[in-house]
Amino acid sequence: MRYEVHGPFPIQKTNRLIDHSANAKRLFWEAVEEVELGLSRAVGCYVFCIGKKPWYAGVAERQAFNRECFALHKIVAFNSALNKVKRGKPQLILISKMTNQGRFAKPSVNGHRASKFLEDMIIGMTLAANAEAVNIKGTKFPKELSVPGVINTPQGKGSKKSVQFLRSVLRT
Repeated sequence: MRYEVHGPFPIQKTNRLIDHSANAKRLFWEAVEEVELGLSRAVGCYVFCIGKKPWYAGVAERQAFNRECFALHKIVAFNSALNKVKRGKPQLILISKMTNQGRFAKPSVNGHRASKFLEDMIIGMTLAANAEAVNIKGTKFPKELSVPGVINTPQGKGSKKSVQFLRSVLRT
C-alpha cells in the first residue's frame, strides 16, 4: 500500500475563520486539481495545519477528499484551532492512497483499512507535535498510553538502559 503526500494547500479565511462558502470550496479544489489532476476525488488521510503546526488529522475513505475535508464538523474543529492561535495561515496536507497501477484510490463503501491505520498513526504524531490538537476521535490511547522511550515517557523514566536500547532500535 503506497501513499503520496501533496500540499500544503492554503485555505481561505474570512474574519479569522475558515471560509466555507461554496465559492471558497470550489476555488480550493480547483487549486488542488491544478497541482494534481484527480486528487480532489481521491481518498486517504489529511492534516489540517496552521503554519507548520498540525491541529487535526482525518481520513477520507468512504467519501473523496472534496466531500470529506470541509464537512461542517471539520470546519468547527478547524475554527476551534484557529481560535487558539494568534497568527498563522491555515493549510491542508493531503496524503492520497495509490492503487498498484499508480492511480488515486477511490472511495469505497467498505472503507480502506490501511487508511484507517494511517489516520490513527498520524493522529498520534499530531498529538506528539501539538498537545492542543483538536481531534477528538482516536485520541484516548495516544494521550493516555505510556511506554517509556516510546510514547508519553514519564519524567525520569527515560534513562534506564533498557529504555535507551528500545529507543535506539525503534529509530533505526
